[in-house]
Order: sequence, then structure tokens, then C-alpha cells
Amino acid sequence: MTTQQLTYVLAVAECRSISKAAEKLYVTQPSLSQYIHSIEKQLGVQLFDRSVTPLCLTDAGRLYAEWARRLLAMEESMNNSLADLMGLEAGSVRIGASSFRVRCLLARSIAAFHAKYPKIHLDIQEAEMKQLRDMLTAGEIDFAIGSGEFDAKQFHVETLADERLYLAVSPTNPLTEQLPAPLTASDITGASINFLRQQPIDLPLVAEEPFVAANAGEYDRGTLNAVCQACGFTPKIGYSVRTIETVFSFVCANMGVALLPDSLIYYGNFRLHPNYYSLPDDAAVNPILLISRKNAYMSKAASAYALLLRQLVDVGTWRMGQGAASYMSEERRMK
Repeated sequence: MTTQQLTYVLAVAECRSISKAAEKLYVTQPSLSQYIHSIEKQLGVQLFDRSVTPLCLTDAGRLYAEWARRLLAMEESMNNSLADLMGLEAGSVRIGASSFRVRCLLARSIAAFHAKYPKIHLDIQEAEMKQLRDMLTAGEIDFAIGSGEFDAKQFHVETLADERLYLAVSPTNPLTEQLPAPLTASDITGASINFLRQQPIDLPLVAEEPFVAANAGEYDRGTLNAVCQACGFTPKIGYSVRTIETVFSFVCANMGVALLPDSLIYYGNFRLHPNYYSLPDDAAVNPILLISRKNAYMSKAASAYALLLRQLVDVGTWRMGQGAASYMSEERRMK
């Protein structure tokens, strides 16, 4: 079995289409189809069920794909081990995160790492947390950045920062007349006096308002339901959209209210913002995690990137905001 054979079979398995896999691999469809047939003939088993659309793996195909991922992960570990003999002059780092995290958290760290180690290749995999968990288990990425629950026996988890949720309401929404003075994006990013002094609102005040919710991601409909139910009500979903960025734009257009994470406020680069309202700590704070597979080999390149990411979070505006939020929480307790 060659690396090319493993890669080609996995590409077809992931795309569930010969033509789409051929585009991804930059080969022609007929040549890829013939190549897959030759692998099946060599193995004496059929890897794909071609009687259905889209293609799906047979039992033998699923077994082959499982071992293919393991073998490619082992080869990557071997290459990284060899690269470590050269210090940080070569190698690769495989990072997994959602598109939202890549844009709002990782872009700056990736640019800084590339400037410091230009010969190290950074491979960024954008996927939802469930898929990233599977990729970690299979050894397809070195670590993932995100949130959620992880089995301590299988994963090593480190908290990078605490992310805070805010209720977002359009300034033109009549609801604002019933709510306390709002925070602006500048209040939050600059840790203004208003930011430090604002008391958390009683979320059930907006129980009758339509919420905008994302279909997927770490701040999806499930997260919205969990926060609202912890506050004593089930949210009414007015619009269900694909991403947290679309949720943001719908709120700005006064199509509902939403819960938005502060990373979107800090790093979203939006010109216009809705009004923001603080929430109680027990409902609003969520840790952002650096997750890796326990006992997995971590190359010098991957360790260097993780260290740089921690440093940027520690000295960046995120940490400043987090410190201010801690101060605000302490002030509330004293009152």
C-alpha cells in the first residue's frame, strides 16, 4: 500500500463522488476511477458501493479507510520526528478549528508564526467540533481549538481563555426602552467605565422576543437553548441561520435578538454593532480550549505554535477584556 493509494481512497470516501475527488486531487475522473478499480482488484474486495448516489463505503471500505487514516497519521508523526532532528527549520503543524475560530482567533497567530518560522508548513482544517474530535482521535490533526466536553482519558485539554456571551439587540428594537443602558462594542473592547459598572440583565426579560440562532457551530441552537433554559425559559426561534456571523447581521437588521460571543466583538472587524447587555457569569462564560490527543507525539513545530498562541492570548486585547470581566464580577459580588 502506498501513500497515494491511501490518500486517493480517503478522498473518494470523503467526497462520496469520483468526480469531486478528482477535482480535489487535480486528476482526471477516468484515471481516478481506474485507479480505484485497480486498488480493489489488488485487494480482492470492493471498497465502494457504486449502486447508490452518492457513493458510500462498503464494510471492507470502512475498514480500509479506518486503517488508511491511522497509517497516514503514523507517517505524518514519523516525518515530524525526522523534522525535529533539524530543529525548527522544517516540519508541519496541523491545526483544527471552526471557520469562526480561524477568522476571529487564529489568523493573527498564524501570521505571527509564519513570520517567525517561514519554513514550517501550517495546515489549517476548518470543521465543526464533532468532526474535529474525530480528526484528533484519528491523528489527522495535532490539536484543535474550540469548546465543549472532552474525555479526559482520551484528550489533553488546556484552557486558553474565557469567552463571554452578551445579549445583542438592535438599537432600533423597541425592547431597548425596557432594558438598562447598553454597552457599545467600544465599551467592551476598551473595558470602559460603563463596561465595568453594568449589571447583568435578567434574561427572562426577553423571553417573548424572537431569537436568531445558528444551525451549527459552538454557539448553535443547542447552546442558546441551554443558556435560556438555565435562566428559566425556552427561547422562541424566529430565524435559524447557518453561521454566527449571519446571526450577527440578522440582529443588526432588527430581525431578532441573539447571544453573541465577545470574540466576535473583539476580532470580527464589523463597522456597525448592535447594543450589548451583560449576562450573569454562570450563564455567560465559556472556556476556549486547546485540545490534543493524550500520549500523541507532539512535534517541536506544533509545540512552538501552541506556545505562541498562548502568548498572544495572554498579552492580547482578549486577556485585557477577560481581566476587566473578572474585575467586574468581583465588583458585583462586593455590592
